[in-house]
Amino acid sequence: MIVTIWPFPTHKHMTVFTVHEPPHPPLDRIDRAEKMVFLKDGFVWSAFLFGPLWLLANRLWLATLAYLGASGGGYLLLEAMGIADALFGPLVLALNVIVGFEAHWLNSIKLEAKGWSTLGSVSGKNLTDCERRFFEGWLPKQPLVPPVAPAASPSTTTATAVPADKLKRRRFTFFRRPREA
Repeated sequence: MIVTIWPFPTHKHMTVFTVHEPPHPPLDRIDRAEKMVFLKDGFVWSAFLFGPLWLLANRLWLATLAYLGASGGGYLLLEAMGIADALFGPLVLALNVIVGFEAHWLNSIKLEAKGWSTLGSVSGKNLTDCERRFFEGWLPKQPLVPPVAPAASPSTTTATAVPADKLKRRRFTFFRRPREA
């Protein structure tokens, strides 16, 4: 009897996402759906590998200060005991493991502090599957918004021209990240 070892059989795993909605969502349900954020629940490898850099990139300032304080305090404590050379690496590794496991929680706390609300969690094979499952249950429960009356015609509105030298020019707009609502 021949047993096939390679390729390994694929295992079916489920991924869990939490769904967050901004503080002042649009009235239209489609616009509301586009503004929602799905955060993957689970271990975040990039947070584990790049601990403090990941915290800075995600604008988690207090968590970055706590990380630096814990690593600095741990180093001072280990140095006072005379074992900093041997145990500082495992200390940093342990801190990165904690950041990797708690990355989802740190991001959700950041969103809650900004006024976002958690609508629930959903599981599926990947993000696309989770979005489909969530919206299949969420969209039918949302009210339809009546169409808004058309805006005034251009002939009734007055347009004012702004001279080119008065326009505010933004510098370095390429480097700016869009802010979350």
